[in-house]
Amino acid sequence: MVFINGIMIWILALLVLAAGVGLALNMGVIPTSFSFVGLIIATSLANLFGKIFKWLLPHLGVENPITVWMISPIVGFFFVWIIIMSIGFEVHRRVYVFYKYKAGDLRLALWERLNKRLGACVGVLNGAAWLVLISFVIFNLSYWTAQVASSDNEAKTTRLLNNLGEGLQSTGLDKAARAVGSVPDTYYKTANFSGFLAQNPSVGSRLGSYPAFLSLAERDDIQPLTQDGNLTAAWQQGAPMHEILNDDAVKGILKNTNLTSIIWGTVQDNMDDLTNYLITGKSPKYDSEKIVGRWSFDLVPALAAEREAQPKINSAQMKELRAVWAKAFSQTTFVAGTDGQVFLKNVPNFKAQPVSTETWKGQWSGVGPYSMTFDANGQTISGTADTDGLRLTIKAGDNTYVFERAY
Repeated sequence: MVFINGIMIWILALLVLAAGVGLALNMGVIPTSFSFVGLIIATSLANLFGKIFKWLLPHLGVENPITVWMISPIVGFFFVWIIIMSIGFEVHRRVYVFYKYKAGDLRLALWERLNKRLGACVGVLNGAAWLVLISFVIFNLSYWTAQVASSDNEAKTTRLLNNLGEGLQSTGLDKAARAVGSVPDTYYKTANFSGFLAQNPSVGSRLGSYPAFLSLAERDDIQPLTQDGNLTAAWQQGAPMHEILNDDAVKGILKNTNLTSIIWGTVQDNMDDLTNYLITGKSPKYDSEKIVGRWSFDLVPALAAEREAQPKINSAQMKELRAVWAKAFSQTTFVAGTDGQVFLKNVPNFKAQPVSTETWKGQWSGVGPYSMTFDANGQTISGTADTDGLRLTIKAGDNTYVFERAY
């Protein structure tokens, strides 16, 4: 298979070189020379102009931040190259007009012969430059697909790209591709991270517990993704990437440009720490903030705190209270995110009959003890919280809630 992939690359090389010579014979030496020089200049300036188009593309209707991130340097490259080619065609037009109308028939014939023959020679250089540039594109695209979508069940275009990438390595053209220009380190880091997730689906369950993602996971517009059992099963079983991307929940999030931008920015800002967390379960960047995490209601110490607050309560009343609380607080959890958001979920409202549960959202601040403010169905409740990293005690209004760390 490696041999066949190498043959594919050599066939591609011959076609590109032949196309370079053929186009040069038609265009002439001047546009071909400008094309060759333009390739070099455009490649050098692609990242610079890519930054401009990274800002401009969203204003032109390209809103998906991942798409903008990937195509902005390509658009920047072609923008520069087309400008240089336009100059080349204008210079060619003026030279041609001179020889046709002012230089005489003999000089025109000599010029046309020189134009084609010299153009064919430059066309070989131009074709070689395009071949290296095409190899550069194949190398960087296949760097992603070979890691993220390496299954034999992937789409034909993906498998073809993987085969071409393997062919580049077998022929040695990958070295030329890597030498063309600089791609930001974030590109390769993101590809490595995506490949790590794709090849180790079992660690994907840790994504939702990563400190920087805790608040994101509580958003209403991301809940369909976290609750999609079919998607989770497909991911765990190593389903083809196109099948994952075609899931309704995934497509819904990709269409939500605001949410996609937040997720993308969070991943980019925490790439190294996130990778370390998925491997080790530890986050050096956020572990120092003890309150951050998911917490489950801890019944026994909560009852102890209640007994301390009401020392006259007898054993029978405590037994009855335990039975009520065991049921009422069975689904109560607390989430504190790195962005200062907090969520007190499924907290029972004993004033309602029958007892109902509510979710309070708010903010935390401080370094311990922490200050908190909750919005409880339109009512503002202030409180404090203290933790040793394993147990969290929240005093909100007249109530005390005790939690143990879930993860």
